[in-house]
Amino acid sequence: MADAPDSAPVPTESTEVDAESGGTSAPQPVAPPAARSHVPRWVWAMVAAVTVLTTAAGVTISLAAVAAVQSMPTVVVGQYLRALEHGHATAAMKLAGIEAHSGDVLLTDEAYGRITDRITSFSLAAPVTHGTKTTVQATITQGDRTYQRSFAVQKDGGVPFLPFWRLSPVEPDTLDLMVDGPQGLTYTVAGEKLTSAPVGTDVQLRALPGTYPVAVTSKSKNFDVPVTGVTTTPPGLASSPAVFTAQLSSSGQAAAQKAIDTWLDSCVASHDAKPADCPFWTEPQDSGDDISNVRWQLLTRPTATVQPVWSAGGWSVDSTSGSIGAEAVLTRRSDGASGVGVTDPFSFSFGGLVTFDGSGAVFTPQFSDSPGEAGA
Repeated sequence: MADAPDSAPVPTESTEVDAESGGTSAPQPVAPPAARSHVPRWVWAMVAAVTVLTTAAGVTISLAAVAAVQSMPTVVVGQYLRALEHGHATAAMKLAGIEAHSGDVLLTDEAYGRITDRITSFSLAAPVTHGTKTTVQATITQGDRTYQRSFAVQKDGGVPFLPFWRLSPVEPDTLDLMVDGPQGLTYTVAGEKLTSAPVGTDVQLRALPGTYPVAVTSKSKNFDVPVTGVTTTPPGLASSPAVFTAQLSSSGQAAAQKAIDTWLDSCVASHDAKPADCPFWTEPQDSGDDISNVRWQLLTRPTATVQPVWSAGGWSVDSTSGSIGAEAVLTRRSDGASGVGVTDPFSFSFGGLVTFDGSGAVFTPQFSDSPGEAGA
């Protein structure tokens, strides 16, 4: 018995029977079996997983790098200053961690949009780190002046070697002003009414950098308050108020002069030896005499000058020296004998304040002069 072959022969051709003709068709080649891979399937699975992980890590690192670049110290400082440059107060405040409180009437987009002078350009130096503190120095141009300001930045998360950054809280500037004059004056800053704006008091307001317009309203035609814009002071620098003081108008000057003349004329018209609130008076040489029926004669009228600017509760007045004389009836108390006494001409001057009430200008005198003496 012959031994069985070690393996079956590999066919190279095959024949098929033609069902219609009953014959056979031409031989057809048989494809060899596919070669089997000797790499296990789990290896390919590992390769696929590593590829996915590597791609995901690449995307993660790429996104982190972009975010880190966008939050670099100079970039976050630049974002804040650029928002100010374009008048976006709310956006700048959000970046700087500034919250508006009651009374912060200037920390709005509306108020900041009305200012006449704000940051026009800036440049940033490289960040400087001392210990745990990192700062960026900015050179800022605002209107016709250039100044430097330092901004602190701090890390805000991120990934190893790629920290994110944000601005440390920024302190707003200070706007410092005072309106001085009669009560009843009202004023606005950048079109905003202040919650508390007493006349004659220093008022400080938190504000973003810039120059803010001021408008004062006077209910009287006799005086007004010239104003200019007020530029803010950066934090850390001493501020002093921009003072806007009431000044007499031409009609106010005329009314003040008229009030002074009326007052002096009433003093001259008096028949008293010591007219009340007047800059001159007289008395007998003899202490035993009584004086009455005084007739004053104004020899040289003093010239009064009214200072146009409000000061110490009013508009101050001073005068040149005038001269006056008087005659009067002197009566001796011991026996009732009487006669006419006259004074030598004597000089006088005066000062005082002009104010205005509902009826117009009011002059309040202030003086200290020696009297004239009447002798029989």
